[in-house]
Amino acid sequence: MTTQPSIQGLHHDWSSPAVDASLDRIIEEIAQAQSSLTGVRGPDPDRAEAARLQFEHFGEIRGRGLFYPLMGAGLGRGALVELIDGSVKYDFITGVGVNAFGHGDLDLIRTAMVASMGDVVMQGNLQCNLDAAEFAALLLDAAASPSGRLKHCFLANSGALANENALKICMQHTDAAPRVLTFEHCFAGRTTAMAQIGDSAGGRQGLAANLDVDYLPFFDEADPEGSTSRTVAAMDEAVRRYPSQHSCFMMELVQGEGGFNAAPREFFLPLLERARAAGIPIWFDEVQSFGRTEDPFRFQTLDLEDHADVVTLGKLSQVCATLYTEELNPKPGLLSATFIGSTAAFQVGRRMIERLRSTASYGPDGRHAQLHASFRRLAGELVERLPDAFPSLRNPGTPAKPSEVVGGVGGMMRLTPHGGDGARIKSLLHRLFEVGVIAFSCGHGPFHLRFLPPIGVLEEHDLVEVLGLVGDVLEKGD
Repeated sequence: MTTQPSIQGLHHDWSSPAVDASLDRIIEEIAQAQSSLTGVRGPDPDRAEAARLQFEHFGEIRGRGLFYPLMGAGLGRGALVELIDGSVKYDFITGVGVNAFGHGDLDLIRTAMVASMGDVVMQGNLQCNLDAAEFAALLLDAAASPSGRLKHCFLANSGALANENALKICMQHTDAAPRVLTFEHCFAGRTTAMAQIGDSAGGRQGLAANLDVDYLPFFDEADPEGSTSRTVAAMDEAVRRYPSQHSCFMMELVQGEGGFNAAPREFFLPLLERARAAGIPIWFDEVQSFGRTEDPFRFQTLDLEDHADVVTLGKLSQVCATLYTEELNPKPGLLSATFIGSTAAFQVGRRMIERLRSTASYGPDGRHAQLHASFRRLAGELVERLPDAFPSLRNPGTPAKPSEVVGGVGGMMRLTPHGGDGARIKSLLHRLFEVGVIAFSCGHGPFHLRFLPPIGVLEEHDLVEVLGLVGDVLEKGD
């Protein structure tokens, strides 16, 4: 990887005693306002009716109401957020993983205020500031490996667009090969092409088919060797049936929408070797997993760096990106976009990644691994305390073991009550919202409670409080 050139003198420096003092005063005011947020509280009766009318009005504008009456008031502290009805709740979904440092992080607010003094709000491919170059270099450095395979970074303003760019790159490299190889239960975004890749019929409803996709079964932790053998056989058959017709092998190394499903290196390795032998580019989709697991990228934890041809990332990063090798560097004209991100998003995203990399977040004994271990321990205690709420998925009529219904990796946390019944999980989510926990679901059956807590500022006491509320709701029953 090339050495990053010096940027000294290239940035306009807004630092001055007057600016710094003004920023300090603003931060002090925000901190004072945040001091009122000490835990969950119910709606303010004086604000509840106005909030209800606002939700209804927004639903009319959208054409469809929100899943929750969830609209922030602009004040939060860590995992706690105040809503427009005056209630305060634990945000354990964080915009589906975007707000990884929670609400009202004073360091990030200060970073965003400095960014707001720049000359433009949005940056793009025709005109960008130094922020874009620094951000792209930071992402490549975070993805660096001894082989230095990933050499290029193209920025985008959404994870779906980063994935579209990945598909374009792979298709151009394979002379417009029309098929995609991926796993069952995957998710790739909601553009027309990404909806075809994602394994969700609802996401494709009413859309014309514009892409052929071959789905492979994902890893089954209850049958590691058998599931690996079946997946290898399915891949061999797809490649035999459609020789030289696959533009890419796309995979989430931790499936997000599909259920926070993870697999070991031993599962992926024979598949990746077959893809390489068949000349199929390998695309790791880390839009949801980036930054949240035991390393900046999940492919690093699994020691799969040498197999990465294309990598996509987003959410936590604020500005999304497609990373790729020199061999897949596309021809001019294939990729572009008016916007790639706001100036504040570049600077805040950079600051978030720098903080995670400099605060012992990563590694087998890093902060993310420790927080996930705490989640598993606390959730396991809940499962053992309320066996009726956690029936086994594999042995109906018996209570589940914690290892069967507690899952995920790092800051991607999963819990499966009610045997994974979709209707009961949805009802549970709304009851949790009422008592002060914002979560969401994942999986296609079984369905799960999904937590994407603010991993950058999460503390064990937040897990204790939230899982305590989950236990209270489950104990009361439907």
